[in-house]
Amino acid sequence: MNDVWRDVCARIDDADFDALAEVLAGLDANGRAALLPMLEGHTPTRAVPEPVVPPPPEPEPEPEPELPTRGLFAVAFALSKDDSPPPRDLDGLRAYAGRQRLREREHRWAREKWHLERQAAHDAARLTERRHAALAMAVVACAPTATDAVKRLHRPWSAGPSLRVAPEVVPALLRVRGAAWGAALARGMARRAGSRSRTTPWPFTEALMRAVGTGPPDTPGAVARYVELWRPSLASFLAADPWFDHVLPYLFDEDRVAAVFVTGVARRDWPAALMELASSGRVDREVLIAGCLRRLRAGGRKGLLQPYLDMLKQLALGTDELARHRQELTGLLTAPMSTVADYSYMSLQTLHRTSELDRVTLAEITQGMLSRPEKKLVRAHLAWLRKLPLEHLVDGLVVGLHHPVPELAERTVDLIEARLPTLSEASRERLRAEVPSLDGVAAQRLAALLGTEPPAPVPAPTLVAEPPAEMPPPLDLAAVAAELAILLRRGDDDPIRHELVLDGLVRAAGGDRNTAARVLEPLIPQWPGLWPALVAAAIGRDAPPHPGYHPRYRTERHPMTLFVERRVAELTARLVTAPPVALLATPATVAGHVDPARVLGLLLEAERDGWQPGEADLTQAILRLPRVVDPAVRAAAARLVSPAGRRFAAWLATPAEPRTWVEEVGHQPYVSSRRIAMLDPAGLPAELADPRSAAERARSARSAPAVALWPMIAPSHREAMAAHIQPFVAAIVDRGNPGTGFLAGLAAADGPAGPAMSLTMAYALANHRQAVRLAAGDALIELAARPGWDSTGVGAEVGTLAAADRIVLQRVVQPLAEALKAGARDTVWQVTSAALPVLLPAGPRPGLADLVDLAANAAPRGGHSADLPGLAALAAKPGRNRLTEAARRLAASAADPHVSIVVQGR
Repeated sequence: MNDVWRDVCARIDDADFDALAEVLAGLDANGRAALLPMLEGHTPTRAVPEPVVPPPPEPEPEPEPELPTRGLFAVAFALSKDDSPPPRDLDGLRAYAGRQRLREREHRWAREKWHLERQAAHDAARLTERRHAALAMAVVACAPTATDAVKRLHRPWSAGPSLRVAPEVVPALLRVRGAAWGAALARGMARRAGSRSRTTPWPFTEALMRAVGTGPPDTPGAVARYVELWRPSLASFLAADPWFDHVLPYLFDEDRVAAVFVTGVARRDWPAALMELASSGRVDREVLIAGCLRRLRAGGRKGLLQPYLDMLKQLALGTDELARHRQELTGLLTAPMSTVADYSYMSLQTLHRTSELDRVTLAEITQGMLSRPEKKLVRAHLAWLRKLPLEHLVDGLVVGLHHPVPELAERTVDLIEARLPTLSEASRERLRAEVPSLDGVAAQRLAALLGTEPPAPVPAPTLVAEPPAEMPPPLDLAAVAAELAILLRRGDDDPIRHELVLDGLVRAAGGDRNTAARVLEPLIPQWPGLWPALVAAAIGRDAPPHPGYHPRYRTERHPMTLFVERRVAELTARLVTAPPVALLATPATVAGHVDPARVLGLLLEAERDGWQPGEADLTQAILRLPRVVDPAVRAAAARLVSPAGRRFAAWLATPAEPRTWVEEVGHQPYVSSRRIAMLDPAGLPAELADPRSAAERARSARSAPAVALWPMIAPSHREAMAAHIQPFVAAIVDRGNPGTGFLAGLAAADGPAGPAMSLTMAYALANHRQAVRLAAGDALIELAARPGWDSTGVGAEVGTLAAADRIVLQRVVQPLAEALKAGARDTVWQVTSAALPVLLPAGPRPGLADLVDLAANAAPRGGHSADLPGLAALAAKPGRNRLTEAARRLAASAADPHVSIVVQGR
């Protein structure tokens, strides 16, 4: 066996697959089984690049050039930093030119040497790869079964380094184990290629499948690996590949294959190859057209659908092809992706121009198009309907009357008004039946046209401020484990879970620690951190060691993050030495307020039993005190004598309000111009201070994973916490994901609002993520129900930011419209009426017409007297564009009859 092992090692080092196969083929099953452990412990020798032999010197130096001895001539010189200026005499010039030629020969020699060294390194790396491939082939060939070979080719790193098998070893491997064994291995590898793991060496698997004739891949995962593999001249390869016809339907009907088709080199190569094959006749155009339409109908994200839509456009469907797929195109009119709907609509219009569509199809098109949210598409179809008979399209027009955008609903009324004489009595009766379910100007106008009673105005829902809910009851040990597992897996971004777990760990430390250790110890991750150390301290175990990070790699952390971490670190230290009886700062409500009577009781207990609360715990409890405290609690607190008790009593006796303001930060490296809220925490604990300048805060506001925890730090000082949060909301208005938890926390907090809160809400309403914008609208609705809330500052900031092009005005419209529907009429009016004085003089911009329309809908029913410069002039302009019509509606709602403008054209 020693001789065989030496022979195998030599063949591996030679990277000779055929010779290695001859050695292994001469062994029986027992011999291969004895060889397998040695192969698995073997590491191929790393190839060393061959020494580079310098090229021979030039045989003869170049002849010296003949320089003229008189007259005018010019010489080009290549000066190096060591050269002195060229000489002016003839002999000096000849010597200088010789030195330059010598230097050029040296440079050429160095370049040739570098290329030779690089080629030698490449050859050595390639030899090392082939040695590893030979080793992998030997391991696979010596595996007892094909199933065992599949497992070894997919083994994790914990079981050993991965086997770098290559397609070149397939013939040698089959020579050792035979075609039947190779077919079993190929089937096993193909099945593993269909799993979520991407460790299957697909080039080897494909070569093996073709060699043993198992047929094409028959699982979505295996087909996905086939598609993502880069191949030179893909169109030529696919045209000759017998697998291609089997694979083609997967491109359109399997989500996993489609995801690969639109990613990486596959997105670059496959669509172009399919177009080339369709033009050559190798692929039937009808197959591609039907497949692309099926994929578009299945839906998905834009990046997934766009390549299929591009292929459809490149195929340039003819009239007959459009007619065959009329039903599919009609169904795509309601696709979520607007470009898909636009393509389908344009295709149906093209088909209608050639051969008029039937009434049923036109009705389906009308219903689909008038239900779309894109104003451009709805306007285009309303314009097309002016050329069509409306008698059989009334059901589609009803959809347009209910459009959520009032301007589009009114355009539908305009169309009905223009074509009303052509409608039958049955169609008019259908429209009359719809009037009671409509609202707004569209309902009033349609009722007047049809001679029926307008619908009674629907009373807006009354907003009632609900007191914050109580915190959930304390967690038992099993619930602590469940919440802790979520926290360690998803991150510390839920303030309620944060507080419940802290309280639960204190309770676990005060109970049976052995039982707690059995439940909680398996949850402690192997990496270091604050939470692993805290859990380990709670159960009396050692935490994972904390590595010593180099200071240059430590990022600057926000004061609120440091405060949260200091509180956790303080509790960790106390759990190791003397676990506290309870935490003072555990809140009583989900807004974050503590129960002052409970805090007082714990401080009295501490004085009686001789223990002191932690400094960070006491500070957090003080910051969470409600704004209104029972006088009896104040009187009892004044009698406390311990340091913690005296600090608690002093805070109750002298509450403080912070001062905030806004500073402008211009363009800086990696920072765009922003408005930053500043905070003067005079009278508040030092933990709330942030001494950095506005520019420094803007530069450091890149990401804040725990920003949702901050509002609960000081729930009675909403403005102070908004000043800390605002730079992060401003920094990620166009990128990143701030989450929505901070908005719910700020809305639930107490305290007077100021510029920091207004600026935070303005940036949140204009965030690039719809979820954040809608959460900001929900927060605005909740704030509108709070006594004394005024959104004028939010509107002023929206106007300032939009006029300076720091936010996209169109993004603000949707959350404000949702707030208006929820009954926050006064709040929406405050925002819009404060933003328009800044935006109207700046001129038309995207979203301005929608904002003016919102203001008209939210204006007080008794009239308003807001000062809106430029509104009267805008409303008096001739024409009926959206902005002027909205301006006329808003101007007509003014309380002053001298300002009121009659809406024309109705």
